[in-house]
Amino acid sequence: MTSKEKYAQELKQSDVDHHTPTAGAMTGHIIANLLIHTLKISQAKLFAQGPVALFLAQYGDAWITHEQATFAKLNQLLVNNGESIPTTTDQFKQFTMLEEDGAVKYDPGTEQLFSLVKDFDTQTLFITKAITLGRNEEWPELVASLTSLLAWIKAQIALTQRFLGHDLRTGLYTEEDDDDF
Repeated sequence: MTSKEKYAQELKQSDVDHHTPTAGAMTGHIIANLLIHTLKISQAKLFAQGPVALFLAQYGDAWITHEQATFAKLNQLLVNNGESIPTTTDQFKQFTMLEEDGAVKYDPGTEQLFSLVKDFDTQTLFITKAITLGRNEEWPELVASLTSLLAWIKAQIALTQRFLGHDLRTGLYTEEDDDDF
């Protein structure tokens, strides 16, 4: 089988897995979200002004480092278990559920930061679903990695919401929004 045939087979299986869904497929969404989120954090660090610039100077690099390390760890975990991972820009764009908009860099710093918080929150939806699927598929190492990521993200949401002067769940996903997921 040629490399093109193998890749076509991978894409076909990936499509099936994403419509089932499986823990591996859901983790593919998480991987894409992590990559896009690191880009959005980098952009906010460059353009946010006011107190948010100081907040991001203090926490932004740590967020990026943690998300990049988790990205690498999850990719390796999936590959070690024979799962497909997103490998092309088109796949990352297809699998991410985070919205991008170049105009955001001109928004007030607090809006840019709150957008990052909402992205963290969006990631939790996919992580909790992947944890459930991982448990059903008896994949303990994936469940452990994702549980650790979930705890870290929740801590970042709480920290940032306090900085913004918000209650913990202000402006974030609620069960009434379930039709969107």
